Amino acid sequence: MIALAMSCNPSLLLADEPTTALDATVQIQILLLLRELQAAMNLSIVFVTHDIGAAIEVADEIAVMYAGRIVEQGAAKQMMRSPKHPYTFALLMSRAHGGLTKGERLPAIAGSPPDLARLPQGCAFAERCDRRKEVCLSTQPDIQQRSGQAVRCHFPIESVQEAAKAK
Repeated sequence: MIALAMSCNPSLLLADEPTTALDATVQIQILLLLRELQAAMNLSIVFVTHDIGAAIEVADEIAVMYAGRIVEQGAAKQMMRSPKHPYTFALLMSRAHGGLTKGERLPAIAGSPPDLARLPQGCAFAERCDRRKEVCLSTQPDIQQRSGQAVRCHFPIESVQEAAKAK
């Protein structure tokens, strides 16, 4: 599929879940191939994925969505080091990384995603968020700029250490 898409010499490639259901070795090869094509052809890639780890490997900029809305957007490296939205932080903490000891369970995001046909009037992540206050349940947060990242949250995370203590 990648070869077929590239045969038209596009300037923009929409890669929708290009590594889904691939084993780790092939996934890495595909990610490397996309990076090589991007550089060789001066190609822009919109990489759609549920795998934040894969996104971080290929993206310069990331937009994290929850319940159909962008909740955080910014430079991939910056978001990896300092996520501002509680959902982004939870996604990063729920993947395997060097901070876990052998046999330790990965943290999971509590609760269930909302019904997209009946979204709550406030923040869609509020029911699952350990930072929520009354305003989160009643009022949709506006986008605010924090350290070069756009974040849709009433109470954005100021530091990873602060967020880790709250867990």
